Parts: sequence; structure tokens; C-alpha cells
Amino acid sequence: MTLHSLRDRALYVTPIRIGLGVVWLAAARAAGAPATGAALAFAGGALVTVITLFNDPRAAFLPRQEPLPAPADARVASRLQQALRATMPSTFGVSVLAAMALLVQPTLTAVLGGISAGLGVVGALYAWRADPALFVEPHSGVVYRRS
Repeated sequence: MTLHSLRDRALYVTPIRIGLGVVWLAAARAAGAPATGAALAFAGGALVTVITLFNDPRAAFLPRQEPLPAPADARVASRLQQALRATMPSTFGVSVLAAMALLVQPTLTAVLGGISAGLGVVGALYAWRADPALFVEPHSGVVYRRS
């Protein structure tokens, strides 16, 4: 069984998400989005994402389960494996949408770049406060505690 650290996974994917956000902003500008419009769209996408994810009312309805003890034979995935796995589906999906919008609506690409960067900011803030002893098995979603 391969586990991913909840804290480290959020931390390792942060530069990918922020980097992709900046790439999409630059691509939007290169595709013809006006400078001010692209910057405002990017900032708006990032801000709305951060505010929405930190104030998600659905969290109150999620079942709370105590983490299970981690199996003794469980191994922790590499940093690269954790970061790449964390890009699915959110970061990958946002990037696909940004690519699709690039030639038709470059300002929308800037918004989607902001969303990607906002996901990175939220990940970094989550990593800062996450319990380092919590791990997840990514296929089942089961949370374990390693001591």
C-alpha cells in the first residue's frame, strides 16, 4: 500500500499550480488579452477560488471519521508521485479548459490561470496547518495516521 502525506501532497503541488497559473496568464496576454483585463481576470479568479475553498459550506456535511492506524508495511510515495497525483483532476481539468479557451477567449484563460494559482495558494495554506501524521491512500480515499 502506498500512502500520500496530506500535508506534503498539498505543499508539493503548490508550485505546479501557481506556475501553471502564471503560464496561462502569459499565454492569455500573448493571445491578445488586454494587460489590465488579463491581470484583473487572473486576480479575480485567484481571489474567488481562495475565498470559496476556505468558506465551503459543504464541509459541514462531510462525515467525520477518525483516521485509521497506518499499516506497518505501508510505504510513502515519492515527492514527485504525490505532486503529480494531486494535480488530478482539478489542476489538470483547469489547464485543459484554459487551453481550450486560449484562442477563443484569452481573458477567460487568464481567469482560469487565476483559478489554478488560487488552488496553489489554498494548498500552501492547507499544508501550513495540516497534521503531518495524516496520510491518505489515494485510490480509496481512506485517511491513516502514522506515528
